[in-house]
Amino acid sequence: MFRVILIVLLVTFSTAINGKFVPTHSAVLDEDNYYLYWLYTKETITFEVQAKTTGYVGFGISPNGGMANSDIVIGWVKDGQKYFKDRFATGKSTPVVDTSQDWTLVTASDNGTWTSLRFTRKLKTCDTKQDIDITESTARVIWSYHTADPASETGTLPQHTKRGTKSLQLLSYGAGLLKTPTIPDDAIYFDILQPNVSVPSDDTTYYCAGFKIPEYSQKHHVIKMEPVIQKGHETLVHHILVYACYKPVNDSYHGFHGVCRTKNMPPEFRCFSTMFAWAIGGGAFYFPEHTGYPLGTEVSPKFLIIETHFDNPQKRNDYVDASGLRLTLTTKLRRYDTGILQNGHIVNDGEIIPPGVANFKTVGICPSQCTSQAMASQPQGVKVFAALLHSHLLGRKIHVRHIRNGTELPIISFDNEYDFNYQEGRILEKEVTVLPGDEIRTECVTDSTSRTSLTLGGESTNEEMCLSYLMFYPAINLTDCSSSAIPQWVADIAGPNMNISKEPSLKLDVLHVLGPAQFAGQSLYQLFNSSVNWKDDVTVRRFETLLATRPRYVSCNVFGKIDYKVPMFMPSNITKPLPVENNDLCNATTPGTTPQPSGVSSLMAQSIAYVFMAVFLMLFR
Repeated sequence: MFRVILIVLLVTFSTAINGKFVPTHSAVLDEDNYYLYWLYTKETITFEVQAKTTGYVGFGISPNGGMANSDIVIGWVKDGQKYFKDRFATGKSTPVVDTSQDWTLVTASDNGTWTSLRFTRKLKTCDTKQDIDITESTARVIWSYHTADPASETGTLPQHTKRGTKSLQLLSYGAGLLKTPTIPDDAIYFDILQPNVSVPSDDTTYYCAGFKIPEYSQKHHVIKMEPVIQKGHETLVHHILVYACYKPVNDSYHGFHGVCRTKNMPPEFRCFSTMFAWAIGGGAFYFPEHTGYPLGTEVSPKFLIIETHFDNPQKRNDYVDASGLRLTLTTKLRRYDTGILQNGHIVNDGEIIPPGVANFKTVGICPSQCTSQAMASQPQGVKVFAALLHSHLLGRKIHVRHIRNGTELPIISFDNEYDFNYQEGRILEKEVTVLPGDEIRTECVTDSTSRTSLTLGGESTNEEMCLSYLMFYPAINLTDCSSSAIPQWVADIAGPNMNISKEPSLKLDVLHVLGPAQFAGQSLYQLFNSSVNWKDDVTVRRFETLLATRPRYVSCNVFGKIDYKVPMFMPSNITKPLPVENNDLCNATTPGTTPQPSGVSSLMAQSIAYVFMAVFLMLFR
């Protein structure tokens, strides 16, 4: 009997240690040369890298895409012997062996052409000096390989033959999935592409084109959206928005195109109900299987506007672009129609970022007054299932906060490592219910240490934005709920008794100072730029508070019209903020504790359960 028990134990233990690796995510780090696969649990993550080399292979997590301060592993197979170390890079030199070996090699192989390494670690190792936590934020993955093995494990490594970096969502419920949803047999496709436009030689261009939606004889659901980016234009096309037009647009405007919001654009093109959004680095977006965006109904839009942000810092004049989005539709309808809500700071001069400040917060608020009216017919609220977070070059962190009656609820979405060049849509782990009267705040932390003058909100890459696009169901008639700080209300940062002109504008170069006398005649831009000491942190924090707490304008839009009348509002107080994350786990854990490979703990638990079950059956049969 005990021999049987021992065999059962050994077999199940062997399965636990040598169990088949079934990754859920993948990424191509170097086409035809370096591939990454991974699988994660709530506590650990397991990677497998496959590089076309018989030399060493490197992989790591970087704070910014460079080597300095990166958490790195390097491994190789030589004469059948496996070599692998957890390392830390202090600069552009051989990474030193980490004093705390938190990455564990599971297996390694070299077949004469490819080298494969599989390794694992905890998401949070508690080694704050030489490791980087892996979270839901964007991760800058770095990779390298060499064509030859090092002479020894302890000496200086030869400089890599090739290296690179790629931003990824490592803990993602949508991006990078190996197994994607099945597309129905009846699926059809609808491309919304720029019509071979000559891209202007300006550094930033927003280009618009109109599209008549095909006439469908029955209701369809859009179930997939994917980018169609012209080869060689991967960095030129920064982001794409598709707006739905709910008012009549003459069919003759199908194919009409030009620079957005200029005098030559037809008035009918003033459609601002966001339908779809995509940004650089993003891949295909699959709607959850119970949701779809409706087309082909009486109330569905009949005309679309595609708006492409071309980022052309070299000001080239030879780009001709036909990029856009492809929509996949089906008549096999899902349970819920979806909508998309733009939230954040209205794109205007009310978003003011002082120069030379490492962390400055901009706030955009969707107030309770707007959600109360927009969801009056939907008292049970809506469920948010995905988010796209958007800022420009200064953006470092983006949080979408959720407040109900002054109490902050768990965050809707966040990215503490925002990357301007990687803006992938995020499927939420758990859908979030937003009720009538709830408040949504999109907050962006910026770093303006590279700037010597004010940065304002605007469409240019060198201006700023702070926006989130939230996808939800069931659909309601709300497409935009954003707000703006009012520059006139924060002019007292330069001194008391400020008297500002009354022009109906938020533009800092239009508004000017009437008094006191020493400031009279200056534009508000000049006042903020030259009469405020932005090197004083107390002044900076006071200005940050003024922008977030003084009266604000709000945009509460349905189908491109301001149908919900919300007056200028005073931001509410958050009486019960969300508690700060408890770090007792690290305080109770000795840094450097080597984790078991991902999945081993759970499999061992199963093994023990099987053993006890075997004992039970043999004793009581």
